[in-house]
Amino acid sequence: MTDLDTKTQKRSRGRPALRTEHETRAALIKAARAEFLAEGYTGTSIEAVAQRASMSTRTIYKTIFNKAELFRLVMGDAIDAGITQLNVPANPEQPENAILVLARAYTNLVLSAEGVLTARAVMAEHTKFPELRESYLSSINQVATAFDNRFAEFCDDMSDAYPNMDREAAFLLRSMINGAQRSAILDPGYNATPASLSAWSDTCTGMVLRAYAIGK
Repeated sequence: MTDLDTKTQKRSRGRPALRTEHETRAALIKAARAEFLAEGYTGTSIEAVAQRASMSTRTIYKTIFNKAELFRLVMGDAIDAGITQLNVPANPEQPENAILVLARAYTNLVLSAEGVLTARAVMAEHTKFPELRESYLSSINQVATAFDNRFAEFCDDMSDAYPNMDREAAFLLRSMINGAQRSAILDPGYNATPASLSAWSDTCTGMVLRAYAIGK
């Protein structure tokens, strides 16, 4: 081994590998999300997020200006992930199944442990921090719009059996699922399992389909 190889090896052992810009952003969002969920908006500090993400506050401030922008960054990432989950493929042969899968995806977003904890944190502090409420409302509205748009696309494949099904049906289905979230927010012992979420989602979807079915 040459002297240069020895020096390079020592340097690599003594210093952590540099993150790419994408890796830094992902680590920041992950740490900030965990901190917001654990400590709430008031209790979260940039310093605590930096420690959790194993990066300096200087690095964080290169990405965001303040805590409000950091929360918007976290919610923006949640929006992207949520809309991706709602990109359910069509199933012209069994369109009802596509609706079931879509509703399950939305239910998981709204009623998962993280979804309920986020909503609970926002509800607890939104009067003190308008920017918190605005970011959260923007995120859920974008996800709701994505759900409605995908639902409307599926309606074309279901027109024979459900000729009157449209965005009103999507709103009805979402309202039923969102209603369960409001109950979960008030329940400190809430701990829904994936199986129970799927069952609730299928129940809601079945009720909507029966409400719009004809000749059945």
